Amino acid sequence: MTRQPQALALPLGELTEGLRAVVDFTISAPQMQQFAELSGDYNPLHTDAEFARGKGFEGAVVYGALMVAKVSQLIGMQLPGRNSVWASVALEFRKPLYVDQPAQAEGIVEEVSDSTGMVVLKLTVRAAGKVLAKGRAEVIVGRT
Repeated sequence: MTRQPQALALPLGELTEGLRAVVDFTISAPQMQQFAELSGDYNPLHTDAEFARGKGFEGAVVYGALMVAKVSQLIGMQLPGRNSVWASVALEFRKPLYVDQPAQAEGIVEEVSDSTGMVVLKLTVRAAGKVLAKGRAEVIVGRT
């Protein structure tokens, strides 16, 4: 059995505006294949680098849902961590991420509501110094 990493558990009282967390990641070709099998999405822009290059991309384009999965890792494991659940998440994709390209998902606390237990995170996904996606998430933090 694989040992699972431990999630942080920041209580609502420790979440302040400007608090930041980052997840560094790289999506591999095997992960892309696994996602294609799981989702049933075999769009050649994601599965065939030559096809993608023929359409003006540098290679196979990483599924946007895999970038969202890294936002899930950020929220569930770091900021705010366990005891939290998304109420909403929205990302606007601006540039493609490519297979095996190092990237990072960043979350910054924008708002904290003690009365609702809600935190709003500003989200940014970057690679090679460029913003690939921007958005925000509303996260409910459980009372501990």
